[in-house]
Amino acid sequence: MNINIRSYSLDRIFTIKSLTALLIAFMLTPLLFTLHAVLQKRYSQSVMEDRILSQSGYRITSQQQAVKLDFRIDPKYIPKKQGEVFQLHEVIYNRNHTKIYLETVAWYNPPNNSDHIYIKLKFEPTYLYGKGSFVTDTIFNEDNTYSQVMFMPRYYADDGSLLPINDGNSSRDVFIPAEQLEGLAGGVTLKFEGFNLVKYERE
Repeated sequence: MNINIRSYSLDRIFTIKSLTALLIAFMLTPLLFTLHAVLQKRYSQSVMEDRILSQSGYRITSQQQAVKLDFRIDPKYIPKKQGEVFQLHEVIYNRNHTKIYLETVAWYNPPNNSDHIYIKLKFEPTYLYGKGSFVTDTIFNEDNTYSQVMFMPRYYADDGSLLPINDGNSSRDVFIPAEQLEGLAGGVTLKFEGFNLVKYERE
């Protein structure tokens, strides 16, 4: 009795395995995209922010208006004339799962108003699925509502002296009358008190 054993070369075996893996990957790709879309919709940062702020599926465990923030603006980034805009995107705080950027310094000239130096801050928290913390100018109330609080910074010259600046702001947007910075030789330091450190957890 003759027995014939067919032999396959290693190249052919690897080719079959490669084709099989490629076929499986091709079949799984739509499923992975669908899964990613579902998770993105359910757990994206914007969705989690909405749920945490509205306390829907999350609860605020503590909040403390105790975060201090100070940063210096270099004199070369203080606008001297209309139209000057500096887009800095400089990190000035990076703790408690939150980055705060000195985003923009610009000469602001609204209609029928005086010239101002406009300073914009950008808050960029990272929300965690289980529990975490973030820094904000938002205060959470007992009835599950929330509101923003206006924080007025103090201004200091490079020699440490307090600058008598009267401004208008909403914590993240500061407007300094341009004439109040005239003659400033160096930079200016802004010091905030009492940003809110919020802690939360999933219910």
